[in-house]
Amino acid sequence: MNKKTISKFFRDNMTWVLLIVIAIIFSFLSPNFFTFRNIINILNQNVYIIISALGIAFVMMAGEIDIAVGYHISLLSVLCAMMGVNLHLPAPVILVSGVLLGIIFECITMLIAHYFKLQLMMVTIGTMTIFQGIAFVLTQSKTISNLPEDYKFIGQGYVGAIPIPIIVMVVLVILASFVLNKTYMGRYVFAIGGNSEAARLAGISVFKMKMLIAAIAGGMVGLAATFMCSRLGAIQANTGAGLEFTIITAVLLGGVSVRGGEGKMSGVVAGVLILAILTNGMQLAGLDVYYQFIAKGVIMLATIGVDVFQLNQKDKIKKSKAKAA
Repeated sequence: MNKKTISKFFRDNMTWVLLIVIAIIFSFLSPNFFTFRNIINILNQNVYIIISALGIAFVMMAGEIDIAVGYHISLLSVLCAMMGVNLHLPAPVILVSGVLLGIIFECITMLIAHYFKLQLMMVTIGTMTIFQGIAFVLTQSKTISNLPEDYKFIGQGYVGAIPIPIIVMVVLVILASFVLNKTYMGRYVFAIGGNSEAARLAGISVFKMKMLIAAIAGGMVGLAATFMCSRLGAIQANTGAGLEFTIITAVLLGGVSVRGGEGKMSGVVAGVLILAILTNGMQLAGLDVYYQFIAKGVIMLATIGVDVFQLNQKDKIKKSKAKAA
């Protein structure tokens, strides 16, 4: 294996290399870090973030950004909790309803962006406050607890030694990777994110594709919200607030560009796990929660900075090739 091959390997898998390095560091700082129980705990605590990040990754690869995802999760969690506590609906109905509501909310947001010819991020600045306001109105700022046992089993149940949400998450990661890498839809996502006008001229229905992407993202977020609600067993109106920064940071850290057009799902998973291990490792090392906020903020800024630098380098190369031609 020559230096060029090794360099390409590290460049293509930098997120996983960073994840392994951080995990090794924390394994030395805390003897409890590399235990089966702690690893399962890290995965189980971040299942809903990974599932949400898979959906948001599709959106960002298509050149859009949804910054309302945390508040989207808050509202969906409240609605799922109310279905169980107030309406006494069975667990499967709550699960399906949560996914469908997630799809509806995300598609409406994308439709507004298309109709008014706005960037999705601009629309989600408004919807994030709407989602949060509705959640507080529905709960009257009170905690919803005493969820039905059959519903809590979705987020708290096990198959052998593995929690059910982790099994579902692994299946979704495989499916999302397959769709992105092995189907025409994946190629269209990259094409739209790379240059939506060129994609349109090539015969791709950009609007239909973005609506399909919104449906996938909304379904993922809805599923994540139902898992989080059933796992916690008690929900407040601001339960998901702030998760949007963790999710977007993880997606960017996983190699998805702020401009769209590139990225892979395995990198997104690694991005979430890096942030999760940082939080878990710092807790085991006895560091205050505020240091975790600082670490995540620094990582987000560094990730965006590296991405912008790489994009500028690519633009320079394109311009030099155009001049040479």
